[in-house]
Amino acid sequence: MSSSEGPRRPVGINDVAARAGVSPGTVSNVLNRPERVAESTRRRVERAVQELDYVRNSSGRSLRSGRSDSVGLLVLDVTNPFFAEVARGVEDTAGEEGLAVVLLNSAEQAARQRRSIRLLAEQRAAGAVIMPVDGDTTDLLWLRKQGVPGVLLDRGDVSAETACSVSVDNHAGGMAAGRHLINLGHERITYLSGPAELEQCRTRLEGLRAAVAESGGDPDRAVRVIRTAQLNAESGEKAVEEVLAGGPRRRPQAVFCTNDQLAVGVLKGLGERGLSAPGDLSVVGYDDVNLAALVHPGLTTVAQPKYELGRAAMELLLSELNDQEHHHERLRFAPELVVRGSTAAYRP
Repeated sequence: MSSSEGPRRPVGINDVAARAGVSPGTVSNVLNRPERVAESTRRRVERAVQELDYVRNSSGRSLRSGRSDSVGLLVLDVTNPFFAEVARGVEDTAGEEGLAVVLLNSAEQAARQRRSIRLLAEQRAAGAVIMPVDGDTTDLLWLRKQGVPGVLLDRGDVSAETACSVSVDNHAGGMAAGRHLINLGHERITYLSGPAELEQCRTRLEGLRAAVAESGGDPDRAVRVIRTAQLNAESGEKAVEEVLAGGPRRRPQAVFCTNDQLAVGVLKGLGERGLSAPGDLSVVGYDDVNLAALVHPGLTTVAQPKYELGRAAMELLLSELNDQEHHHERLRFAPELVVRGSTAAYRP
């Protein structure tokens, strides 16, 4: 027979009550409504909790209250550093209110998004911050019908009547990138995009085209769009073959990527073919993740306030959870162009 001990029975509220010499109801008051308990009694219970290493049962509280002490955060790609910074903003803000954050990954797939949202409903999550894979709000509306409020993140085209939303002005970001490249003399620009269903991809392209039109150019002639299945570095690296198709005379003078991961992949793909940015063509990303400043050359990109996005989304969710007078809001942040070494003036 093994001498090692098996799992011990969890310490319960009755054990704490027996150690402190009080009733279980008094222990419950100390844990949930300490202001109702005399200081000497409260200290005795707290000492018993510490000595017994008691862990309160949140699932029991969830059944009684109808909701848990956790909120869901559903992102498009858990491997993207952009979402890591957003998650930090959500988690810091939730932690200040004693809420835990459950991270879920849709991998840019509607079916996985639907499964994750159903899981949040089954777990009686207090609420959710959701980065949707497309413009269909059916899943969000279904979740709200289950009593789980949600805030949309990185989506600026949703009516405030549906839910709160937090986003960055993607059209302005696309224009900033376009104006920068046009001012450098670039007349043939490839826009490396993700799936057309993503609002961010569409709106940043619209901003780029608007910048071309503003300069007197023809967007249909100046801008070529290449779509990738996913928004990661591997997809960017593979897309370089299509970017360069047609030889030196037909290739673009610049590539604007819908996120930094695609741009980093483009930089790698160029290097593998003996080309470089900005010597052979300029490259612009979007997001300004930490990696953008670490690659060589440094990546010119459109910065988003990632941490602030997450914090603002969680603050709106907390408002809906705690304020009976809550009204849905649409918050929109401004992007900022960050110029580094991957762009330069066009040299014929």
